[in-house]
Amino acid sequence: MTPPLPAAPGPRGAPLVGNAPDLKRDLYAALRRDFGRYGDVVRYQLGPRVVHLLSHPDLAQQVLVNRAAQHPKLPAGNGLGLLLGRGLVTNDDHPSWLSQRRMMQPVFHRERLAGMAGEMTAAGDRMLERWRVRYRPGDTVDVAEELMRVTLDIISRTMFGAEVGQDAAHIGPAVEEGTRFVNLRSQSAVRLPLRWPLPAHGRFRVAKGTLDAVVARIICERRTAGPGHGDLLDMLMEARDADTGERMSDQQLHDEVVTVFGAGHETTANALAWAWFLLARHPHVLARLQAEVDEVLAGRDPTLADLGRLPYTGQVFQETLRLYPPAPLVSPRLVLEDTALGGYAVPAGSALLVSIANIHHHPDFWENPDTFDPDRWAPGQTAKRHRLAYLPFGAGPRLCIGNNFALMEGPLLLALTARAAEFRLSPGQTVTPQQAVTLRPRGGLPLTYHPRRGTA
Repeated sequence: MTPPLPAAPGPRGAPLVGNAPDLKRDLYAALRRDFGRYGDVVRYQLGPRVVHLLSHPDLAQQVLVNRAAQHPKLPAGNGLGLLLGRGLVTNDDHPSWLSQRRMMQPVFHRERLAGMAGEMTAAGDRMLERWRVRYRPGDTVDVAEELMRVTLDIISRTMFGAEVGQDAAHIGPAVEEGTRFVNLRSQSAVRLPLRWPLPAHGRFRVAKGTLDAVVARIICERRTAGPGHGDLLDMLMEARDADTGERMSDQQLHDEVVTVFGAGHETTANALAWAWFLLARHPHVLARLQAEVDEVLAGRDPTLADLGRLPYTGQVFQETLRLYPPAPLVSPRLVLEDTALGGYAVPAGSALLVSIANIHHHPDFWENPDTFDPDRWAPGQTAKRHRLAYLPFGAGPRLCIGNNFALMEGPLLLALTARAAEFRLSPGQTVTPQQAVTLRPRGGLPLTYHPRRGTA
């Protein structure tokens, strides 16, 4: 008779609330620490729910690809779905999600996005001009805030055909407040009803109301004006399910727009902020990147066609996504029936968290995993790796639909910025990751600004 499998190891929790207080205190640090202490499968107790952290590519393959139907998304009503509704990211109903995916997939095809590269570099030029006017050499700049601003400009223009105007100043803080709230709520053992008059609930309702109001105005104006803008909103309004011929309902359109508007700029902004942090720490890498940019661009703006001629720039961006994946956790999955993962018993009703951050630092798959080394991505270096040792956009049927957009936007802005400026850390400065759905520098990223000679 086969002996029963053991339960996975994990930290001891407090009565009733389990491990919730520790995870809520610093989720990113706790998950990285517990991976080092307990291994590829870690068991947590969050109030009445059992949660397993998975940190191995084979486990990601099993949960996200091979047995994706047996491990559906955990209902998002109390998580990010509170902010984004039932858009493609948060919809946990597979049939309706599949219809959404079929409608939206053509919109995000690389060839459809190619025409947006010019808007990306134009927004980057506006950012650089703002820096030239606002900052003197050596001034401290919150690079994270500046990059959030430029990616918001890009998502506004490429996805909605125009700048959002005065509303743009409110959207970034609204998204930040909303994601912070749902992240903390997802880690809490007790989730109080939103109608309760608590300060955090009130701030969330204001943030959600801001997003909804902006999106409602954009959709209303577009329905009045009609198509012809050639942007994502036009494409979404015209998209049809290939099987049924149906278009999106008004509510679905609203939720997809909120999702793109709310989440479409933050991930790339955070990735670029981490890239500049890493470049500031590794000036020899920055010098090599700038040499490539100078040789290829010769002082002009990069184009989409240039990306293939800027391989090291792409390698720097890929290595940044490895060390600091913008979405360090895959959305929780549900265990429908008792199963085994990594040699441990996992009971039905458990939640599964696939840790992209831990997989990207797994010593079995990455030599010197904590070292910033863009040459990992040089030609010929990637073929020998596990196919899911690197998954910054997730894996399986729910692979991030915006990956082509990010892989175009990120290197273009990185090359454009590196051509004109660089940033440096202050002596003794430390930067700490903070996980609030996305991975960002805690408290922003204040670096000193240094325009390159001839570009000021």
